[in-house]
Amino acid sequence: MKQFLVVINLLILLGLLSSCESKQPYVGVIVVDTDLPTMYKGQLPIGVTLDPGSGGRDLLSRNLLINGGFELATRPANVGYDAAERVAVTPNGSRLFYPLPDQHYGWEVLGGAISVASGIDNHYLSITASSNDSIVAWAQTIQGGAMEQGERFDFSCRGRAVGSATLYASLVDDSLRVVSNRIALTPVEDWTIYKGVLTTTQYAPSTRLLLEVEVAEGEAYLVQRDSMSYWSSSRRAVVELDDFALQRSGGTIKAGVSADLYALLKDLEPAFLRYPSGATANGLMPGTYPLHLDSLKQKSLWTLRENELTGDFGYAELLRLAKEIGSAPVLVANFGFTDPSTIQRVEDIKELPSRIAYIDRLIRRGRSSKVTIQPGYNLTGLEYDRRFAKLLEELEPKYPDLQIISAGNRMEYQKYSDYPYDLILPEVSYDNLEEVDSLIVHNDQLLFPHLVSEVNFDKHYDTGYFLPPLALRAAFLILAERRTPYLLTLGITPLLSSNIEQDYPIIEVVGGAYRPTQLYDYLIDFKTFRGAHLHRGDMPEPLSSDIILSITSDEKTGNYYLKAVNMTRHPLNYQIKLKGQNRDFARVEIISYTSAQPSTSSDLEGFTHYVRKVAEESLSLQSSMSYLFAPFEVVLFKFEP
Repeated sequence: MKQFLVVINLLILLGLLSSCESKQPYVGVIVVDTDLPTMYKGQLPIGVTLDPGSGGRDLLSRNLLINGGFELATRPANVGYDAAERVAVTPNGSRLFYPLPDQHYGWEVLGGAISVASGIDNHYLSITASSNDSIVAWAQTIQGGAMEQGERFDFSCRGRAVGSATLYASLVDDSLRVVSNRIALTPVEDWTIYKGVLTTTQYAPSTRLLLEVEVAEGEAYLVQRDSMSYWSSSRRAVVELDDFALQRSGGTIKAGVSADLYALLKDLEPAFLRYPSGATANGLMPGTYPLHLDSLKQKSLWTLRENELTGDFGYAELLRLAKEIGSAPVLVANFGFTDPSTIQRVEDIKELPSRIAYIDRLIRRGRSSKVTIQPGYNLTGLEYDRRFAKLLEELEPKYPDLQIISAGNRMEYQKYSDYPYDLILPEVSYDNLEEVDSLIVHNDQLLFPHLVSEVNFDKHYDTGYFLPPLALRAAFLILAERRTPYLLTLGITPLLSSNIEQDYPIIEVVGGAYRPTQLYDYLIDFKTFRGAHLHRGDMPEPLSSDIILSITSDEKTGNYYLKAVNMTRHPLNYQIKLKGQNRDFARVEIISYTSAQPSTSSDLEGFTHYVRKVAEESLSLQSSMSYLFAPFEVVLFKFEP
């Protein structure tokens, strides 16, 4: 009997606890009122910047090696060089990272006479070897980390040899233990392309490409030297090699990029495809080079003298890729200024006619694609305005439908502008969300139309007020959606990165493979869960509430969309009221990004990793619903009639 009473008491207690939990008081109310007028009709276009790397490995290339063409780099003219720090020193004092080819940048020489030689228009590796050498070898750690057994890689290089020699290629671990088959290639006297396939034979946590040159002993011959004579079978050879590439087997190229990157971009459907980033386009002096260069065959198309190097992606590929995925192409052109991160340097004004002619050629080539040209990035001031005005004076008579973006705000020098300017925002963090929001709405867009092509986020999210990277980006996007009437377009960066923890990119690049991130998933959801009608709703100003939200609707379907972010590390119970004549919603679909980290946890990094969940609830024509926002939760609602 006692046991029975204990069970009854436990059931009563559990019932009381459950009742208390379900009746947890609301901390706030969110109102979705279908009678409120539309603030703005139109969706905020969201695009991306496709960049070779801006000082990092060329993430548009499938090659896992860096400096495969030994073009990092010829010593630039009229600049000094600090060999100890490997930096070029420009006439204006800027110090730019700039490795020279005789340093074998990216490669480790393990033994032998291996040097970088220069030809008429390129550099290559020169190896002098003999059959007496114990080792003639060099290696490079492969980007991408661990490799499983059975992975296949296509190896290729270009080479020639004077004398008989064999080039061996294999994959090894950090202790130089061979973990793949060994390819043997025999260079001939003329430059020839050599290829082979490497297959891993066992797991390796870290892998290197090992290249060796061996010269076999020949038949004995008599050597006579001064008063001495002896028999020798030693042989010598000179081998010259260039354009090394190592790619995962089976990959294909579409419109100048890897097929899997192509597929991700096509599903993302960016409103614009911008190329390259401002840091790359602005560089008059080297320093923004991608570290991975296959050869000099592909030269940059955005520099005046075409003396900056890129990989295999250029202007033609941009136009083709943008057309195939349905994005508007935007080309950032060099306009005679250095990157603002260095000491400002302005090109000689005598070069301006050539600079304008260069931009004119870009426009003509992209006419059928309706390309938009942006002369530089984050460049402003009286000198820039003078040059921009001269550019318009030359080009407007030729192109009545000229599509061009000013790199900086020209309001100080112009009463109004027929062309949009690129609004430069500080790195977005929790602490400056209100500042960023006020910058967007500061100007009258009718007089000064503006866009934000590169939104950069603070990477030090663990200092100051903590807000996980996904929550910060979602909050910014929601605020930007609320400011749609003030923005022409918005670009989120970075698109590509191999350091997901630090950069939090849209797409992660690992070992030549492209993987969607949680930010990629959220951008897809963000674009799917939005309508063309922006509503004011009952929304507080930014950061005056623990929840940041936006409300949109779709006229055809009658769907209403609510996006929200919990800006705190506490669970918040909200009531969502559904008001208005057309509030007869039958169901709600909910996509949530939540962390399993307990709200009491002191491990802030645990909140940075989210789990995406999809749920659906029946509303049965209810006038309200409750929702318990988890700490730092990012959530999207779709209310369907």
